[in-house]
Amino acid sequence: MKHAFAAVLRLTLTLCFMPVIVQAAPNGFQNHVFNGRAPVTQGGVVTFHVEDGDCSSRDYGDGRGESDCFNGNLRSRLAYRDHASLGQSLEYAMQIFVPAGFRYGGGPNRRSLLEVAEWQRINTIKNHIHTLHLDSVKGLTFDDTRCIPPSAFGQWNSVKVQVKWSAGDDGFLQVICNDTPVVSFRGQTAIPRDCGQPGVFQCVPDLQRVNQPVQFQVGILFRGYGERGRLDGLSRMGRVPPEGGFTVQMRNIRVSRIQVR
Repeated sequence: MKHAFAAVLRLTLTLCFMPVIVQAAPNGFQNHVFNGRAPVTQGGVVTFHVEDGDCSSRDYGDGRGESDCFNGNLRSRLAYRDHASLGQSLEYAMQIFVPAGFRYGGGPNRRSLLEVAEWQRINTIKNHIHTLHLDSVKGLTFDDTRCIPPSAFGQWNSVKVQVKWSAGDDGFLQVICNDTPVVSFRGQTAIPRDCGQPGVFQCVPDLQRVNQPVQFQVGILFRGYGERGRLDGLSRMGRVPPEGGFTVQMRNIRVSRIQVR
């Protein structure tokens, strides 16, 4: 009996002190250069977490003298290494888990300040194209269209975005959430249809440079309250994370070429 108890004790102690093996990011992805806290991959699941203070002071390098800390942004993201060009047809896919107890009602803007995926052009400003927003009132939304309702939090949900990037009539965009299409249209996709409208972040029609490649990022970006907000006279309402911050998990994150007919 003593020997059996000792063996169990040794096994328990071994498991308790075994090092946590952190895996590499999903194929084709890398940590975002402006992360305030790096995501962690274990068992094929990527955990993104940010708390107050998880910002990078690294200058954006675009001449504006801004950084995530200056703007108040909290970031834990992965960036896809390859960028898309006009004429390419791609599927962006992931499964996402939002904790059942998730609480964040968003700010006073039309769209939540908490983002979990984004498409934007490189080497440009105000050229953001599409965003997955998250809050506990609307759920997960693709821009302004509901993708996953809050009632589905606490379980894995799938999101697929199929697009042919085009500045002409041959473009195509389809968003499929848990096997149900929620957005589907044909036409130009290089510039979002609501670019420049109130409540649409970081999209100015006159600054669009459609020939610049499109980058894809997944994970948390929270547009919080920083020195930029103070200088601009913004309210802190909705721009301060809850106690304990935000946590979102993803798995089966991939980008693949498709045929659009």
